[in-house]
Amino acid sequence: MPVFSTAELLDCLKELVKIDRDWIEVFNEPDQFYTRIAHFSTDKTLGVRTPHNTKILAMLNPVMLKHKPISIKCSTNVNKNWPLGHGQYRVSGNLGPLVPSVTDAKMNGFDDVLWLLDDYIKEMTILNVFVLQQSRLGHLELLTPPDDGCILNGVTRKTIVDLAADIKAKFNIEIVERQVSIHEIINSDKEDRLLEMFGASTHCPLLPINRVVYKDTTMLLN
Repeated sequence: MPVFSTAELLDCLKELVKIDRDWIEVFNEPDQFYTRIAHFSTDKTLGVRTPHNTKILAMLNPVMLKHKPISIKCSTNVNKNWPLGHGQYRVSGNLGPLVPSVTDAKMNGFDDVLWLLDDYIKEMTILNVFVLQQSRLGHLELLTPPDDGCILNGVTRKTIVDLAADIKAKFNIEIVERQVSIHEIINSDKEDRLLEMFGASTHCPLLPINRVVYKDTTMLLN
């Protein structure tokens, strides 16, 4: 894509917020808005090549903050993430093919899909995932899949990881970035070591997960 001034883009976004300020404040309780930016080609010819002309479009969307626990179904036979792919970016090509699986999950009583790769958890559709458990050595650990190019390293996720020392000092919980198998989580649940799972994203608070279904296995969390 052609280069552009990120500083100028930020100034334009600030002006857009000022213009739409009254329109955004449409809810009684404090909420927030989510800025969606699309960068696309405006070349007059269609082809697979680097475009010469592009346009950047910004949309401000009010977001209703969710507070209820969510129920998730583990993916089967469909991958959202893979090495050397584009999982670290929020692009339409990553999300479009997931619509049938997400729609099927929601029609069957789930809120989202927990995407797996070779039975290792990666993330939900637009949420990073965290697992709080007691290790077999007795200490508390908050696990999250590594930022290895297969997940979007969201702002909330990065904030939690950056606060690792403070969380350790205040709650005695180790923040651990590593591969986490769904089978490890199942075993942790069977051994009563699984304490909590939650999703995290910039557009919502931490959302607790109260049900995880993997094939014929159901895990219920308080």
